[in-house]
Amino acid sequence: MKLRKKANSILNSTIVNKVIMAVTGFILLAFITGHALGNLQLYLGKEAYNTYAHFLQKGIGELIWVIRITIIISIVLHIYTSVKLKFLNLSAKPKKYLIKKYVKSTIYSRNMIYTGILIFLFLVYHLLHFTLGKIMPSAYGQFENYGVMNLQVRQDVYQMVVMGFSNIWIALSYIVAVSFLGFHLTHSLQSGFQTLGLGGDKFTPIAIYISRIIAVIITVMFLAAPMGVIFGLIQ
Repeated sequence: MKLRKKANSILNSTIVNKVIMAVTGFILLAFITGHALGNLQLYLGKEAYNTYAHFLQKGIGELIWVIRITIIISIVLHIYTSVKLKFLNLSAKPKKYLIKKYVKSTIYSRNMIYTGILIFLFLVYHLLHFTLGKIMPSAYGQFENYGVMNLQVRQDVYQMVVMGFSNIWIALSYIVAVSFLGFHLTHSLQSGFQTLGLGGDKFTPIAIYISRIIAVIITVMFLAAPMGVIFGLIQ
């Protein structure tokens, strides 16, 4: 009975949930950054990008599943703790205020739950599109010969990306989703720094500045792919 109460106390702890959300958030940030940097290889041409994509699919062996499982667990825990914290905050204020006055909160912090939902929906769409090939099967089914005497076969991911972003509606959907990602990162990074103890009067302004810079850089890197195809820089 005591163990159950202690477990419930831990699960309902605002601090514990914030720490889990911060740690998983930084894990996801590392993955997102790597993914964005990898996408920039589209500008190096078809050979370079397909070599990179094939290495991720086949070259790192079972490590790919360790990465995938880590990302999946991080996403689940990140979503769970964000929803949990939302309900904990609501339960702490059972009566709604007649007049809302936002003193320290920003538009970024007030809409975190909504931008998070949109990002999750986009993630599902992204997996259906580029990972499972359900959105544009014709583009997903592109292959090319490579290696000595072109005897080996690999998926032509470069062509798949170009064909995908050549559809203006698909490109625009990615541009909008990535913009929401930047919007989400602007506050979440700052909040993560503070949760892990990097706050206070001196560091908070620096954390805010660093968070905004990182958010802008990642947003620009992700926008580079669809924008490159739209303006003919990637063909």
